[in-house]
Amino acid sequence: MSLTTHVLDIVKGGGAAGMRVEARRIGVEGVVSVTLDVGGRANLLDTLRPGLHEVLFYAGEYLGSDAFYDVIPVRFMVRDPAQHYHIPLILSPFGYSTYRGG
Repeated sequence: MSLTTHVLDIVKGGGAAGMRVEARRIGVEGVVSVTLDVGGRANLLDTLRPGLHEVLFYAGEYLGSDAFYDVIPVRFMVRDPAQHYHIPLILSPFGYSTYRGG
C-alpha cells in the first residue's frame, strides 16, 4: 500500500507545515522528497516493497536557529507491503518521538 507521515510541532501546537521530508528504500536508487502540507501531513510513497526503508525529517531547516536536531532519520522494516505504513513524528526544538501509526 502506501507510506504517510504527520509531524506535530508541540511548541506551535499544530502541524509542521513546510517541513521537508524524504523517503527511500535502503539499497535502492531514488529518493522521494516532499514538503508537509498546512496540517503537517504528506503522502510519501504510493507503493511499498518489502525491505528496509528510511524517512528523513529535516528538523533543522524547519526549526531554524532553535534547532538542536538537524536531520532525524527513522529506519523501519516493511514486511507486508499490502499494509499501510504511517510514521508520525512529534517534535520540539530539543526532543522528538516517533511510532508506527495507523
